[in-house]
Amino acid sequence: MLTAAIVFALAPALLILVLGIIARGVATQHVTPRVVQYSPERTSTVLRDALLVDADRRAASAALIDLAVKRKVRLIAGSRREPIGVEVEPGAVFTSEELSLLDGLFGPDHTHRRVRRFSSDRRALAGRLKTLLLGVEHALARDGLIAERRVGWPGGTLTVLAYLGMLVEALLIVFSLLNNAWPALLLTLIALAATIATIFVTPPWWRKYLPPAQAKREHLAGLREYIALAEADRLRVLQSPSGAELRADVPGATISAGHGSGGSTRAAGPTATAHPADTAPPVGPLARFHLHERLLPYAVLFGLEREWIAKLKLEAAAVDTHGTDAVDIASVTFDIADTLDAAGGVLQLTASVGDLFDGAGEIIEGVGGLFEALGP
Repeated sequence: MLTAAIVFALAPALLILVLGIIARGVATQHVTPRVVQYSPERTSTVLRDALLVDADRRAASAALIDLAVKRKVRLIAGSRREPIGVEVEPGAVFTSEELSLLDGLFGPDHTHRRVRRFSSDRRALAGRLKTLLLGVEHALARDGLIAERRVGWPGGTLTVLAYLGMLVEALLIVFSLLNNAWPALLLTLIALAATIATIFVTPPWWRKYLPPAQAKREHLAGLREYIALAEADRLRVLQSPSGAELRADVPGATISAGHGSGGSTRAAGPTATAHPADTAPPVGPLARFHLHERLLPYAVLFGLEREWIAKLKLEAAAVDTHGTDAVDIASVTFDIADTLDAAGGVLQLTASVGDLFDGAGEIIEGVGGLFEALGP
């Protein structure tokens, strides 16, 4: 019985678990940033970048916050029971992708009802947002950044093997109990645990990023490095957004000339590479605050929104506004923080969105009515 437990349960379970871990590593397609970046690429959008960092669940919320940061909409905090309000700022101009986002959030059959938290509405919302992200994914494929088809056969194969293994293990558990074969029972239970772990470890599918996407993903990884430094209060290492230093501990990276204290150039690799920060003009505290505010949607993508909001609040308090109240400058940050608290977090934000208002407080009937609201 012990031999059967090892041959038919433990060995296969450990094998598929190892294969599942390998599949997880391959699916990650990890990139190492060559430099620390302090701003997204000019031609990028939050939705496209979300898929390039596998942040699908946070994509819609980050894109909605991006609209708030750009002063195109205003998020109005409600409560856990009442939906979050979205108000279109007067004169706002939306791109086709942004209109698609609003269409996904509010739907073409939008009505005057305030509460939109019924299960049927949430299922419809999830379907519309899934369709939105599929459209973005197809656009990335057309641009040659990702493969047209996701890689799904390893996850499907290992999942089927795991369920077959659980069936065999269940039979072995029964036989072990009937024969009082306690060592065999213990090994079978270990095999069962490994099989269940395989189901959770193995990704069901993943995108295959093509070589042209490498530079963009490295840029986003560098942007995450910059945002993550706020957690350890190490943004001072970068001196200023106009002279963002490169990481000296990254092989082949260089340290760019900073505009803060020192301003020296230090090379960590054999060659020095040019960086936009080398030629960027110095900026003051107010400009730096607005630059950091632009990164808030990306902090959401990376799961660092709480730390970044705290950083923005500290910067707002320290800004020399020459007579302008820092609270007014940081009003978007405060609104977003309140909205996230009311929604119960980033992942619940889009599910908590209620009606779409214009600047006068009137409900806009669907996104189609947005054109009328913004028209002359």
